[in-house]
Amino acid sequence: MSTLPGSIARHWFGTWAVSRRELYAYLVSPMAYAVASVFLLVNGFIFFLILAQGFAEANLKAILPTTAFLLLLVIPVLTMRLVAEERSSGTIELLMTFPLTDAQVVVGKFLATLITYVLMLVPTLAYVLIIVIYGATEWGPIMSAYIGLLLLGGAFISLGLFASSLTRNQIVAAIVGIGLLLMLWVLGSGASVLGPRLSPIVGYLSLAEHFQNFGLGVLEVKDVVYYLSVMVGCLFLTTRVLESGRWRA
Repeated sequence: MSTLPGSIARHWFGTWAVSRRELYAYLVSPMAYAVASVFLLVNGFIFFLILAQGFAEANLKAILPTTAFLLLLVIPVLTMRLVAEERSSGTIELLMTFPLTDAQVVVGKFLATLITYVLMLVPTLAYVLIIVIYGATEWGPIMSAYIGLLLLGGAFISLGLFASSLTRNQIVAAIVGIGLLLMLWVLGSGASVLGPRLSPIVGYLSLAEHFQNFGLGVLEVKDVVYYLSVMVGCLFLTTRVLESGRWRA
């Protein structure tokens, strides 16, 4: 009879096995390096343009909207292969023969992509160094900005993973992922035309609305809960998609 700690350990061992497999795939993938390079080059160029315009105090708030929009475009390219490639190559059937649950597969892929994303953000700490040199050392906004980027990235990854589970074509997965993210990003922009009752509800569903406070150094529970809810919800939906595929098989 297995104990609860033993069951939890086996569950996370299986999850981490999937994560290691996906991390290795990212490390040997030219696409991952290309995506990271494009993100860092474009974001870095825009950051230095902002500095060149003569800001009295450099701060992350000025670059955050650009960073978020770039992530909206590049993260679906990172996630497009997660399930779609498994389907097209036929390895999804092999993966399903392993002693793993669908939830372990989904969470493992999510964690691997999240780790890859964090590694992609590490070079942006150079921005912090520049901000310190400029003398604008307000650590509250800096820390909240990176917490916001971590939560936003997690939400983007979970949505991209869900999009990848819907098709066997990686390009279609990327397009669907970007489309879903764009829809949720601009959702709050036209919320005011829906009237006083629906406007707050639709505005709350916007990915962009919850990201604004992080650049101001404000950490609100509702924003953290929102992004965590998006992650959990999308991972749950992805698991159900895989379960339905296993049932059909």
